[in-house]
Amino acid sequence: MMKRVVALILCLATVLLCLTACSKSEDDKGAYIRMYLTEPVYDVDPLKAFDNEATLQIVSLLFEGLFYADENGKPQKALVDEYEYIVDEEEGEYTLQLILKTTKWSDGVTLTATDAQYAFRRLLSPDVSHTAAVLLYDIKNARAIAEGNDSMDHLGVTVVDNTTLEIEFEHEVDIDEFLLTLCSPALYPLRDDIVETNENWAKKSSTIVTSGPFMVRSMDFVYKDGFILERNSYYYRDRVKDDLDKYVTPYRIVVDYSTDAVEQLKTLNGDAAGTVYYFGHIPLAARNDAQFAELLKKADVTDAPSTHVYYLNQNAVIGGEALFAKAEVRKALSLAIDRNAIAEALVYATAADALVPYTLRNRPDRKAAFRDEDYSYIATTGNVEQAKQILSDAGVNAGSYSFSITVAAYDEDHMAMAELVKAAWSALGFKVTINAVDVVEIIETTTDANGKEVKTATGMYNNPYRDALNAGDFEVIALDLVATSADAFSYLAPFATKFSGNAIDMNPETNPNYELTPHITGYNSEAYNAKIEEAYAAESFKTRAELLHQAEEMLINDMPVIPIVYNQNVALTGKKLSGIESTFFCNAVLTEAKLSGYWKIALRDEFVTVEDEESGEEAAD
Repeated sequence: MMKRVVALILCLATVLLCLTACSKSEDDKGAYIRMYLTEPVYDVDPLKAFDNEATLQIVSLLFEGLFYADENGKPQKALVDEYEYIVDEEEGEYTLQLILKTTKWSDGVTLTATDAQYAFRRLLSPDVSHTAAVLLYDIKNARAIAEGNDSMDHLGVTVVDNTTLEIEFEHEVDIDEFLLTLCSPALYPLRDDIVETNENWAKKSSTIVTSGPFMVRSMDFVYKDGFILERNSYYYRDRVKDDLDKYVTPYRIVVDYSTDAVEQLKTLNGDAAGTVYYFGHIPLAARNDAQFAELLKKADVTDAPSTHVYYLNQNAVIGGEALFAKAEVRKALSLAIDRNAIAEALVYATAADALVPYTLRNRPDRKAAFRDEDYSYIATTGNVEQAKQILSDAGVNAGSYSFSITVAAYDEDHMAMAELVKAAWSALGFKVTINAVDVVEIIETTTDANGKEVKTATGMYNNPYRDALNAGDFEVIALDLVATSADAFSYLAPFATKFSGNAIDMNPETNPNYELTPHITGYNSEAYNAKIEEAYAAESFKTRAELLHQAEEMLINDMPVIPIVYNQNVALTGKKLSGIESTFFCNAVLTEAKLSGYWKIALRDEFVTVEDEESGEEAAD
């Protein structure tokens, strides 16, 4: 009997040793996964993620919101652990209390309710001037602060303690709708000690501090594998008790911007070194290339919460006059564009027949889409002859005017569309040029011991395109109008002066009546302003939806903004990669991404050393 017991103990010990050998070694931090997420992103400030779809993809991997909208548009808790909506009708008090989970920033500092409060305050700051400010107007005193009639100290967003934030409202709200507002990337918590002390904090890996599943390990766009996202080891994790990959499975996401994207696409599902396993952006040159036809049939294509548009600056002096202040000119320019041809050229896009993209809602309900076939206001085929007639009737000689289209040179889709729009407008007789604006590296100038001036490249970039957009320094400018929320109201309201989010000129000499600043295009319609006010005050979702459809029709008729295409998101995943999900904003969720045989791949690609091979291969088995 004793011999049997000893034999069983020996067998058990052998099994335990085997299990121990097959567990993860100290050298195995997780998978290195080569991806091509988007085109280069030079600034990861969340508030700068609403003029280009690419930026939002990167930002969503780096920062965590209070809530997030899943792919069906339903709010889900993220940083928030518990919440309670408290109504005291007798006192007229309506308060949302949020209890935050315990987590830390990528530098080990605890994330607190103060960081969440700062995001609200920053959004309403006159130094920011952001269209997403409209999201906060239900909060006590928020609208008065935005209009310059109250102090930020009176904003109804209060820190109770390190983990508790209270939001007080002006009136009773539909709490499900407001939770959807809290999903907006514009409200990602940020650290004021980081943001306020360095204007370039979001442009360099050494100064970017993140709260999301990943941090920026390196941010170089010139060298091979120069852009690397690394697991944020503090993300919800107890670094003493928890495994490295408890909340984030991959160790690093590696992006190569030095190699042509089409060449990288050829490696998908390959076994050679340098294979890319995920593409969140399909290069334009590959979309109609026969060699990729079968591969691209497997792409996951979804409608994005954005429309590619052109803003026409009604204050720009062209040919000695404010050319775009004339509604007839704006309408003629829109009519000349063949949106079907542009969508066909892009492959992953749909010709825009209005402004609001397909995914936005009338209410916090996945079935309550705002856009449907009953509300189509734009012919998607171009009509140059009719456009010429409109100009002629208005007494406009197109050949007398020259203007430019400002475009982000680093976005190939935007550049391709600009060429097609230029051709359409040139056919009307206008002299049109493309002002392709690229990023500019920041050069620091210092003086050495001999008094000689020394110039040093910083690896950070300024973006003159975005500067021109924010300052209204353009004639025509192309951009992705990315939704700040899943609610259609947030998309249409900023074209109304009181909802524009722009800072007010408080100088009595230049603005003696302290008038509000209209939309960046200069559009200011009393009828449209009134319609948005009416929609804002509507007591039912049905009434508000009807008013917003009327507002959209008014906007299309006035045409201060020209919709081009409804954007689509496309993703292509390799056979060895799994576990990737998506959110309402079409951002890839990579926290549970799994790469089969990742250790052997890391060894092959020289992400790990030969000395680690034995322990690493055991861990990967």
